[in-house]
Amino acid sequence: MSNREISSTAPRALFLGMQGSFSPPALLALLHNGIDVRAVVLPARENERQQPAIRRLEPHQQARPLLPVLHSSLHSSIERSAWEREIPVWEVSRMFDPATIDLFSQYRPDIICVACFSLYIPRIILDIPRLGCLNVHPSLLPANRGPDPLFWTFHQGHRETGITIHLMDEGLDTGPIVAQERVAVPDGISYAHLEEQCAELGGSLLARSAWQLYHGSAVLTPQDEAKSSYLPMPTGEDFVVPTSAWEARRVYNFMHGLASRGEPFTLLTGGQSMRVTNAISYSHEDTSKGDLNIRDNAGVTTRVRCKDGWVYVR
Repeated sequence: MSNREISSTAPRALFLGMQGSFSPPALLALLHNGIDVRAVVLPARENERQQPAIRRLEPHQQARPLLPVLHSSLHSSIERSAWEREIPVWEVSRMFDPATIDLFSQYRPDIICVACFSLYIPRIILDIPRLGCLNVHPSLLPANRGPDPLFWTFHQGHRETGITIHLMDEGLDTGPIVAQERVAVPDGISYAHLEEQCAELGGSLLARSAWQLYHGSAVLTPQDEAKSSYLPMPTGEDFVVPTSAWEARRVYNFMHGLASRGEPFTLLTGGQSMRVTNAISYSHEDTSKGDLNIRDNAGVTTRVRCKDGWVYVR
C-alpha cells in the first residue's frame, strides 16, 4: 500500500485502465484536477491468468495490453505516469478472487474510476467505493454500448459521436449518466485522432464528475432502454463493404478511418469482391466516362461506384 497520507479534502480513487491511448489521459486528468488516486489497476494478459489473482508491478516490469492497441508509446505509458508519482500499480487476473476484493477494500476508495478496462467488474467490487464506480465510454449512451464503439461510429457512418460518464452497475454500459458531450466526426478523420479527442474530453468529464459525486452535486440521468443498442467486438466480416448499399462518404470515412488497423477491406461491387487497403477520396460527380484505374508512384487507385457517388481506393 502507498505510504502517502490520505487527503481529507479530495476524493480517494482507484483507477482501472489499460495500456494504449485511451486510459492515460483519464488518469492524468484525475491527477491534474486534485483527485487522490491511491492505485492504478491493469488487467493481466490472457497467458498470465494463472498467476496470483493480483500482484504489484514494479518499474522494471512492463504489463502489456490484453486487447490490440493501435497507437501506444512510452510517453503515454499508464504505468510510467503512476510510478513517476509514486502511485502503486497492480496487475489483476481474477476480479472475483478474495485477494483482489481485499486489496481494493484496503484502499477505502470513495470512487473507482474506469477508462478502458477489459475485465468484468463484479457487484462485490462495484460496492466497495462509497460513492460508486464511474466509467468513461466513447459513445452517446445508450447508443453503441460495447467494447469498441468508435469502430461502429465509423462503420455506421455517423457524423458525430460523444463521451459519456456513467455510474456502473452489473450491466454492460447501462448505469445512469452523470455527464455527456458530443464529438464531431469530420470527413477523413482517423480512428487514432478521434480516439485521442474522445480520450482528452473523457478525462476532463471524468474528473469533473468525480468531484460532483464527492460534493453531492452530480445529477444522475437513467438511460433510456428503448434507445439502447449493443455492438460486439468487430470481426473480419465487419470489414466487408457493400458499396451499392453504402453512400460514398460512408465508404470513404470507414475505410480511411480504420486503415491503420491493417485489416484488409473487401468491397462487394458489381457482383464481385475486391480486396483493398485504404480509401483515398470520394466524389458525387459522375465521372463514369473516365478511366476506372489510375496508376501513380503510390500504386493503383481504383474508382468504385457506390450508392450515391464514387470512392477511390487502393
